[in-house]
Amino acid sequence: MRRLVVIVLLVAAITCGVFALASGDRVAATRASGPGVATPVWSARRVPQPFVDAVGATRLQHDLDAAAGKDACFEVLTAAGPVASRAGNVPYMGASTQKLLTAAAAIAVLGPDTTFTTRAVAAGDPANGTVDRLFLVGGGDPLLTTAEFRAQLDADPEYQGTPATSLESLADGIVAKGVRRVNGLAVDDSRQDSVRYLPVWPPNYRSEGQIGPLGALSVNRGLTTLKPPRVVDDGAVYAGNELARLLRARGVVVNGSATHGKAPDNAVELAKVDSAALREIAAEVVRSSDNFGAEDLMREIGVKAAHDGTTDGGIGAAMAKLAELGVPMTGVHLVDGSGLARDNRVTCEALAYVVDLGARPEFDALWSGMSVAGQTGTLADELRGTGLEGKLRGKTGFINGVTGLAGLVDVGRPIRFAFVVNGNFGEDQAVKLRGQLAQIIARFPQAPSGDDLVPAPVPPAPRPAGS
Repeated sequence: MRRLVVIVLLVAAITCGVFALASGDRVAATRASGPGVATPVWSARRVPQPFVDAVGATRLQHDLDAAAGKDACFEVLTAAGPVASRAGNVPYMGASTQKLLTAAAAIAVLGPDTTFTTRAVAAGDPANGTVDRLFLVGGGDPLLTTAEFRAQLDADPEYQGTPATSLESLADGIVAKGVRRVNGLAVDDSRQDSVRYLPVWPPNYRSEGQIGPLGALSVNRGLTTLKPPRVVDDGAVYAGNELARLLRARGVVVNGSATHGKAPDNAVELAKVDSAALREIAAEVVRSSDNFGAEDLMREIGVKAAHDGTTDGGIGAAMAKLAELGVPMTGVHLVDGSGLARDNRVTCEALAYVVDLGARPEFDALWSGMSVAGQTGTLADELRGTGLEGKLRGKTGFINGVTGLAGLVDVGRPIRFAFVVNGNFGEDQAVKLRGQLAQIIARFPQAPSGDDLVPAPVPPAPRPAGS
């Protein structure tokens, strides 16, 4: 397809040249009659862009082929179509670039305005301010956060501006209901599967804090600190104990520690707190590459589409919805929502198509959520000093031996791109390679100007006086 586009552009340029030559007599006549329009109407100088793009596409293809290595795919497109491509439908490990697919599927299945509700319920209204057993019920909100953890997010360029659901607000609501004593506190995260870590993930993902324990009820993503990340054993119990701490700080007596328990069907709601809209959550997952958030959204897709809060239930529904949206899914194989698993496979064609979805209003979170080079998200510290700060936005991807980036770059007009490289390298080399490929793409069309390609006609010499 790319070669066909290049051929068409070259033919167009040659045709312009033919018209330019054919109009030579008219140019000569114009010169003979004195000053006037020196460039004919049909001139390659008047329509230089097709030729410029054709030359630029050839150079871009060559440079990307040379820099990417043999085990890679890429797609680069202008509004007119592809200008460079390789192995677009070949599956590769895509790491966190896959979160674009998860976010798009979540928006499509759940709806961009959906919110998730965390509730505090009891068997009945408080009697004289006492609740025999308070149940904290998870609603699948991945951004339930304490003020202390929110401060850590705001202090980090990758996470600044991240939306958060205040656990303090829930505690305030319980107190406002008149609760002054809680004899027991139970946590209910039965909305989703009880598997905390997928078996396809290596154990070091947990020990290194790559992701906290999964579940429909969690606070601070299952972490006690952001950097270095320290995970908790049980996200739901941790959330319950944090709520107990906040209640005690507000003068409520809470006996004991949180334990697991299923809320009664006829429970009375004492307080609740709603998350930000899904479009904001999806944007956060893309911008900060939130592994916990991506996995939570995948399970919530399963809850909505298949009444199955498992990762597998979500993946089946997500892949079906992406195909329905027109995403080319041949070769795409998902086993989680985050891209952490090495068994995942994506294609550059699929990534580029999902980038294009961001132009549709309902999927605007895909673009607004992308990190901005040298400024925000996972690109906050990358591509500085390259001239791309503020001009390139994208979704990064890295696990050992995998680097990728999919997004848009402003070269005077928008260029959409996706590339993934698989090999044998660590994070430092992955970031360096990602930057090299991004800068090559941003140089497009890197071709001579139209005036250089087709020089302007030389004005005629003045006639001698009396001639």
